[in-house]
Amino acid sequence: MNSVFVNTINNKNISSVLFISTDVECLNKFRTFSSDKYNIVFFDSDRFYLLNSEINSFDLIVFDNSNDLLPKFIEGFKLTRLSSLNVPMILLEDEMSKDLSLYKFSNTYSIFDKNIDENILVNNIELSLNFLSSNKKVQFEKGFYFDINKEILFQDKKIIKLTRIERRLISLLASNVNNLVTYEDISSVVWKGKEFSIYSLRNVVKHIREKTDELFIKNSSNRGYVINTI
Repeated sequence: MNSVFVNTINNKNISSVLFISTDVECLNKFRTFSSDKYNIVFFDSDRFYLLNSEINSFDLIVFDNSNDLLPKFIEGFKLTRLSSLNVPMILLEDEMSKDLSLYKFSNTYSIFDKNIDENILVNNIELSLNFLSSNKKVQFEKGFYFDINKEILFQDKKIIKLTRIERRLISLLASNVNNLVTYEDISSVVWKGKEFSIYSLRNVVKHIREKTDELFIKNSSNRGYVINTI
């Protein structure tokens, strides 16, 4: 990650939280906090464009909006390839904005007073992650996202109709996002021991691409497939 990120813990097997604030005092209240249940990464700049390649790798964002930086964050986000932000956000505010569209676009999950006790906020982060883990959505390019638990693929709010095999394949790839899933694993999980061939798999991938985008699922060195977040 860029040097503007601080206090990064590299454990990819647990949930990750991005804490955004330009207030040094606010950051210092939380920078010494550690948890074995989630990673917390701090971003101490208003150069939000530096987040564009990283933003969808997080499970939750805590955004300090006491300096009214949310509009700048949103404008910078709209200039990227992303059409919507699906990472839930906890906002810290001095006072509520009258422009509720800001909260809607930023996918605001909850709002707390900026001076909230740090222990209360930490507990709410954990509660939020527990809830979100049972309602997990994986965000892709061009507004596509996949609801892991319901096994439904959306583009913005539109449901993309999938066959059972297509749904199983996307579910497997989305559960291993950014990682190669081999033909062997696909055969075992998606086809469940039934007759499998590379030809049939390629045909399924072809139909998924026709419903989504040519680059939605990518082949990797003829060993398997990978699906990437942004």
